[in-house]
Amino acid sequence: MPSRMEDFRRKVALGQYELTGHAKDEMEQDGFTIRDVKAAIYSGKVVGTQRHGVGRRKYVVRGGAVDGRVATLICRLTESGGLRIITVFEGR
Repeated sequence: MPSRMEDFRRKVALGQYELTGHAKDEMEQDGFTIRDVKAAIYSGKVVGTQRHGVGRRKYVVRGGAVDGRVATLICRLTESGGLRIITVFEGR
């Protein structure tokens, strides 16, 4: 069975992901692009989890952006099996 990060990487490679409006706003504010988000997922690891509601788990992913900065993403799996990136921010 693939690890959670392998699963996330596969979903990104297959285009089975979406960015929330909040994630897009935060990316712009911190100067990140979709390439940075993908690079962070491909190079990153799950550094924590959070619960949202009953049974909904969110994952904290940290990895390297294209320019070498550290990007942190909060994401979760959707009911349809895709990856939803909820927010993106630099560092931490």
